[in-house]
Amino acid sequence: MEDVAGGKRKLIDAALRLAAARRSFAGLGLRELAREAGLNPNTFYRHFRDMEDLALTAVAEVSNELRPMLRAVRWAVARDNPGEVATRACDAFFAYADAHPDAFFVGVCGSTGPQPALRDAVRQLLADIAAEMAEDIERLELCPGLSRPVIDDLCGYVVSYLFHLSTDYLEDNAKGRRQRIQQSRQLIGWLLRGAAEQQRAQEREQSQAQSAPAPARKRKPPERRPH
Repeated sequence: MEDVAGGKRKLIDAALRLAAARRSFAGLGLRELAREAGLNPNTFYRHFRDMEDLALTAVAEVSNELRPMLRAVRWAVARDNPGEVATRACDAFFAYADAHPDAFFVGVCGSTGPQPALRDAVRQLLADIAAEMAEDIERLELCPGLSRPVIDDLCGYVVSYLFHLSTDYLEDNAKGRRQRIQQSRQLIGWLLRGAAEQQRAQEREQSQAQSAPAPARKRKPPERRPH
């Protein structure tokens, strides 16, 4: 991760190790953290207000690295082989998770955990990744047959799936990891094809509805006049 002042870096890394082991930042104590980092407990307050501040800083670090990296991969691959963008971006995502396992264990658990600020920060990170993915797909014209609302939904599904799968990937052996990556690629392909077919079907239905002749209006029978 990015170069941060020595003490701050040690505290973040130590917190992620401890939180990943227990799958939660909740209950992480200052003395325990300082001992893991090899620092005096008072050092903590030179860098963070509290544990929540540390957790949010860790999420921000991931955001500042992962998001631009994924965008760079999409744009670089799109120049030479647009059909491989989804596959290469998927591979890059798991490679980043492999390089930062503690952050992903904490993030996945934190996304549904008891700490509202951490939960919101992780969910916002996923929303930002999905929004940038959708924007890139549209600007690079990778799915010209799909409308932007469909692309937005699709990207949300994909990002959430990959994120929550990351912990299973990290806990698996080499063969299992390869299988999970292959399954992820396959799922993304299915989602793209399914979304495209669904939109075509909706467009056909709309076209047929517009071209169908209007139903004939029933003529009222003439009123009978009394004799």
